[in-house]
Amino acid sequence: MKLKGCLAMKHFEIKAILGLGAVLVGVGFLGTLTVEASTASSLDQAFKDGYVKTKKAMYTGQYTIVNGKKSKKVITPKGTILQVGGSGADKQSDGSYKYTINLDRGDLNHTQAVKYYETGRAITYKTSELTPYKLKVPVRTRLLQAGTDFDPLNTKMDYQPIFHLTLNGYLEYYSAARLKHYQIPNTYQLTKLENLPGGNSTTYTPKYLAQIKPTASEKVSTFKVKGDTTYLYYKKPINGLTEKKVSNRYYRLIIKQTTSMKEKTWISGEDYVTVQWMLYNVGGHSFRYINSYEGGD
Repeated sequence: MKLKGCLAMKHFEIKAILGLGAVLVGVGFLGTLTVEASTASSLDQAFKDGYVKTKKAMYTGQYTIVNGKKSKKVITPKGTILQVGGSGADKQSDGSYKYTINLDRGDLNHTQAVKYYETGRAITYKTSELTPYKLKVPVRTRLLQAGTDFDPLNTKMDYQPIFHLTLNGYLEYYSAARLKHYQIPNTYQLTKLENLPGGNSTTYTPKYLAQIKPTASEKVSTFKVKGDTTYLYYKKPINGLTEKKVSNRYYRLIIKQTTSMKEKTWISGEDYVTVQWMLYNVGGHSFRYINSYEGGD
């Protein structure tokens, strides 16, 4: 399967064909090309947004897990948001294109995350079944760790509390003690290789964290976003976060982005680390989000 870089080229080829369509072919073929161009454009937008929403109940690449093994195919409900892992465009023998997409359930709360086996296999992309989706809460799915500015050489920044707002609307909090127990020092890299459902393994924190039962988990009832500030409303306070009780029913947590994206490279001998990060004020306390972490020699 060809990934996103090839998709852009295929999309360009389709535009070029459409420009010659009136001269070369009749109305029926033009209709086919128009559908292909619409599908390519939609798929390209889905890749940019990073997510899609289902328009109907359908298979999206997941199976249930029973006793640690792949079991039954999952039919994803209509209206479900899924994360895009890749996209492709393959030319068929008749000259048409087959558009595909790789999807997974993304950043779910712990009790849901442990239920799914992700095949990683592509499915056919159809605009009648899937539509691009842009997250309405910018901080959603981002792992935020307590602390001020960032320095990968400062180990005192490790094992500070982490929380995240999941794709299915849960606020999940991991205390310093919980992180130390499972050897999760930060939001980007584990101290050792950890197993995932279905026989896979990872050293990447976001892929593993949801497999760990959080210290606290609370369903978010509603939210508001105003500029760089997100307001989350839920029914029970989380020990470790600083909310404010705003009614008989709800507590409110305020998350405000306080810096733009920063980038810095640290060099030690022949080794280097380049990091992108930004800071947030969460209920009056500083938290950081690591957007990317790249190291080498």
